[in-house]
Order: sequence, then structure tokens, then C-alpha cells
Amino acid sequence: MAGNGSEPRRTVTSKVVAIIRSFDPGRSLTITEVAQVADLSLSTAHRLVHELAAWGILHRGDDARYEIVLRPGSCGRRDRPPGLRTIAAPTIEDLSAATTSDVRLGVIDGLQVLYVEKAYRGRPLSEFSAAATLPAHATALGKALLAFSSPETVDHVIRHGLRSYTASTVATAARLRHALKVTRLRGMAVARGELRPGHCAVAVPVFGPAGEVAAALEVRLRDVPSELPGTVPALMVAARGLSRDLGRITMPAAPVGAVERDGGPAERALPPGPVAVPRLEGRFGRRDRG
Repeated sequence: MAGNGSEPRRTVTSKVVAIIRSFDPGRSLTITEVAQVADLSLSTAHRLVHELAAWGILHRGDDARYEIVLRPGSCGRRDRPPGLRTIAAPTIEDLSAATTSDVRLGVIDGLQVLYVEKAYRGRPLSEFSAAATLPAHATALGKALLAFSSPETVDHVIRHGLRSYTASTVATAARLRHALKVTRLRGMAVARGELRPGHCAVAVPVFGPAGEVAAALEVRLRDVPSELPGTVPALMVAARGLSRDLGRITMPAAPVGAVERDGGPAERALPPGPVAVPRLEGRFGRRDRG
């Protein structure tokens, strides 16, 4: 009988695989239904489902039903370019110095954004960690990623609920879709106190060699009106440079005789920014404060 754990010799791995395979795209199940589909005892299904939820592989909705989050190839999950943090580290360091502010690099992962951060004159960069996550809908970093992701990825985030962190959080589907449309038009996302009161930032996408969004760069702002005009040009130069770096490493060699246009395929995929990038001193230029 389904759900009675009729195969006592099954390994834990096989049981976990059975649970994951129970979830078709968009399908939600209760723990009892998981036990029935995976042919496990209710107690085993309960224990393993809770462990998978703790790891972020399953998501529990308000109705106590679970959905798969980190299925390979599923909405909202993509493999980041190999060695992304290592490739981006010099850019992040230089951008932090040029803007005298904290800088984040993030990638979309399920419902969250995985990120690494460089604090200005502070902590060094570390590897991407599952513990270092941000909500995609409530941050400039997340909105810069979602705006250039597939509609399925955006639907996936909306379907799992848009938590309101402050009075400024974009917490409805209509408002989020409008914010993402504005981000696509402007080529950048701005967040003003949406995750924490007083925490503001601007972010732009970083594109891979095929024109897909691979990551996003974010700079923290202390005063949006005064800092935004000076920050955006340096941020866009950094994103374009990082896109070119990713293209050189991941793109196959061009055929003999092929002529590459200025900037290469990665830069051509970038949307036009709202601000013309001036000639800057050094790599990104340096903005003096006060």
C-alpha cells in the first residue's frame, strides 16, 4: 500500500530522490501526499521533507503544501559561471574603492539571491554561501536580476509570496511587475528602504556571453539624490567590464577571420543605460565625498 514504506532496505538517498521526483513543475503536495507518491512511511516522509525544506530544496506554503525549489533546470535556478567570484573580485574591489561604498555581487538562486559582499575598507570577499541570501523582490540586487530573467522565474517568485519587510517593500505582484518594467527601461534598479529602513542601493545586471543575465552588481547609497548620479556611471562601466570578462572565459574562440565588434557579444547584450558614461579617471574613476 502506498505510503507504508514497503521497501525497508531503501537507502536514505533513494528516499530523498523519490521525494524530489514526486514534484512535477508547479505541483504542490502535503506531507501525506508525498508519503503516498514516494511510497514512504508518514514519519519518514515528515522527517525528510522537513530536512529538505531546511536546506531550501522544498518550500512550505501558508497552506502547509510543499513545492520544489531547487530542481536542476527549474525556474529561478541557474548555474552561475564557473569561478564567478574569482573573476569578479578585482572589479568589486575597484568599484568599492571608486564609489567609497559597500558593493555586492549576486546571483538568483530559487526564491533568493546568493551574494558576496565587499565592505568599503572592511571585510574581504568570501565565497558564495547558502547562508548569505537576500529576498529577490525587496532589494536592488534582486530586482536587477529578476528584470532580465525569464517570465517563469518572476512568476515563481511571485507565486511563493512577496513578504513585506518595511512600509516601502514592493509586496504585490502588480507593483513588482511595474518595478521590473521600469528597471528594464532604465537598465538599473534602485531600492529605498525596502528590506531595512534607511538601507538604499542601486544595482545593474551583468550579462553572460549569450546575452543572459548571469549576475548583478549593487552599490549601497547613503543619500540617493546626491549619490546616484555619480555612482551609476561607475557601476555600469564595472558591469560592462565584468560581462566582457565572463565572455572571454566562457565563450568559444571566434572562427578564423571573424571580426569582433567593439565590446564583444557580452557588451552588445547590455541594455542602454539611462546615463551616458563619461571618461573616468582610472578604471572606474573616483568620487570625492563632502
